[in-house]
Amino acid sequence: MINKFSFLKLSKFFIYLVPFTVLLVSKSTLFPFIVGKYFFFRITVGLALICFLWAWARGETDTFVNQGKNHSQSGKDKHEKNTFWRQPLVIAVSIFTLIFLLAGFLGYNPSASFWSNFERGEGGLQMLHLFVFFTLMVYLFKDEKAWRKMLVLFLWAAGLLVAYGLGAAKNIPFLIGSNICLRFAGSLGNPAYVGTYMIFALFFSAFLLNRINEKSQKWLKWLFSALLILFFVILIFSQTRGALIGLGIGVISGLLYIFFHSPKGRLKKIAVAAIVILIILGGLGFKYRRSIELMPFCKVGGNRILDITLNTETFQTRLLLWKQALIIAGERPILGWGPENFSPAFEKHYLPRFEVWFDRAHNIFLDYLVQTGILGFLSYLSIFIVFYWKFMRFTKKNKEKEPSASKKSLIENSLFFALPIAYLIQGIVLFEVLPIYISLFVFLAFANYKFSQQP
Repeated sequence: MINKFSFLKLSKFFIYLVPFTVLLVSKSTLFPFIVGKYFFFRITVGLALICFLWAWARGETDTFVNQGKNHSQSGKDKHEKNTFWRQPLVIAVSIFTLIFLLAGFLGYNPSASFWSNFERGEGGLQMLHLFVFFTLMVYLFKDEKAWRKMLVLFLWAAGLLVAYGLGAAKNIPFLIGSNICLRFAGSLGNPAYVGTYMIFALFFSAFLLNRINEKSQKWLKWLFSALLILFFVILIFSQTRGALIGLGIGVISGLLYIFFHSPKGRLKKIAVAAIVILIILGGLGFKYRRSIELMPFCKVGGNRILDITLNTETFQTRLLLWKQALIIAGERPILGWGPENFSPAFEKHYLPRFEVWFDRAHNIFLDYLVQTGILGFLSYLSIFIVFYWKFMRFTKKNKEKEPSASKKSLIENSLFFALPIAYLIQGIVLFEVLPIYISLFVFLAFANYKFSQQP
């Protein structure tokens, strides 16, 4: 048995702290919504790694793998331990991380690629910490209980993020932020990040809600239902159009999954009705966007999220920026300019039509193409290709074991199917930052756990 004091347990404790990174706001720094977050994240992940390595040196990892198993099972678990690095999602994330680092070392400015700067705090060093965070989750979180705790803590962090933003809007001392009508930014400091972060919070809330036993845990059902409503409202308050479109397409994708995979019956009819209602609401929202008041208590700014057209100044600027990004990428097509080197490339091809300066392409696909080249871009896409390959194998295996899938498992599968779509769609008009990276890697590690489970 593991000793009462275990360095592995301590390592897990530090990993459990990571979701609370989003709450750190360092008022004493020039970039209060950024610096404190990456310092806290790196310290917690670093401590988790140190504790894990110490536990490995003491032999705790062997005890952890075999705990509660009989002799025959321990042999199988030892084999699983030895094949840790052969798991497809682990391989995909590892290759992406390796190419990301290689692109930095061979890029325009290797120092900037690895260390980044005070304002962003991204780059190779950050990616290494994210990779360690991902692999420790995959290794340490072996059961439903551990993952349930991780998701609940993620939702606690999301709830406190909302509380911070509401407190700042009410001018509570020591909190900094803006009025809700000027777009809700919470403790992230940027409304666009809040929109994407809420997509993940909605997914984890829906997953935990679906897992509730309605008879014995009715209060939890009401709690997670309330969180779903809260996080959706906050997404609306963030006025982030890309996140709303991503969420809408993701939800429709999940409903289509239910329609095509559920037997004839009530659930299939509900899925069709929900799709039709969402499409109608979307069409009406677009047509009457000038007269609908989603935030009637706001005199100005409340309807930005419905102003979804190709003629907006923001989108036209994005189009021009994307064209320039393709030209920039063509100069260094294989491994790109290196992470955090978009700025010098943009300056080299600067056009007078740009009235502002950009250090990102505001498109995750073009960002990876410019900064890590075609190899980095393909390795990034391969993560999601591997995800859906594993997803299809998992659902097919489940169907063979249980031909009539339960309602709960069908809804759960639809959630896993929908989230990456929502994330990738919103990424067309945004870029990666630490809170989004953390959310993404939690989801990927969780998916890796789910897909490894036997029916």
